Amino acid sequence: MGDDVPFAQQVDPFNTGFVPFQPPVVEEPRWQISGDDCQVVTVLLDPEEELKTEPGSMMFMSPSVETDVECGCFDGCVRRCAGEPCVKVGLKNGGGDAAYVGLTPNFPAKVVPVELSNMKNFVAKSGAIMSSLGDVNISTSCDTNPATCCCTSLGMCRQSLDGEGTAFLAAGGTILVKELKEGETLIVDSESVVGFQDTIGFGITPNQFCTCCFGGEGMCNATMEGPGTVVVQSMSFKKYIKNFAPPPNAYKMRERMGAGYMGGTDFDFD
Repeated sequence: MGDDVPFAQQVDPFNTGFVPFQPPVVEEPRWQISGDDCQVVTVLLDPEEELKTEPGSMMFMSPSVETDVECGCFDGCVRRCAGEPCVKVGLKNGGGDAAYVGLTPNFPAKVVPVELSNMKNFVAKSGAIMSSLGDVNISTSCDTNPATCCCTSLGMCRQSLDGEGTAFLAAGGTILVKELKEGETLIVDSESVVGFQDTIGFGITPNQFCTCCFGGEGMCNATMEGPGTVVVQSMSFKKYIKNFAPPPNAYKMRERMGAGYMGGTDFDFD
């Protein structure tokens, strides 16, 4: 497009309201995201400051950073209900100078930073939270509506984020964000949802029988009614596994074919 076209029309020429996710701009940057995909977030830690993350996400860190784990019974059960490991890893700067930690998601994904000082009461998809920095309170948001609990991929327990710090989420593919206005409704594949503000009304809309059975969309799609912000992804980890994992019987078939080649089974080609 030409330079005379407004930027809003360049990123959203069809006026869908969806725009590519851009990391929030902060006055004093404490983190930096590197890479286009399978990203790395480098976080700067002040002396005695601690970063909490999921197991296996640490890629590199300063020598002064000390590691510890949190595995309390109650907190562990809450994390498991929300789709997270029962153990959280603490990375604390035990030195007298600033230190750094590099983190990466545990599956092919992008890092989505959420500044909770600007986005209050954010609800994240089960298992989406990678790490947190500063004042971040992570609790469980329970959905007691049987329709949305059973008929969407978000399940009964989600992760509720509150505070003034930064939460780092993991999401796959292309990340888009949309600001829903008051009363505006959006239909979305629930598998694609990364998170949303709790001001959004969450519901379902049933699909027709043929669409349900042959259209690949399942029995229901999710509906979201504003106001609030919603973040979506084009390739969730569940979708990634479903598309790239071998068929369930692939290994048994390989073993049988291998046994046939070795003489364990006779194949009749006549």
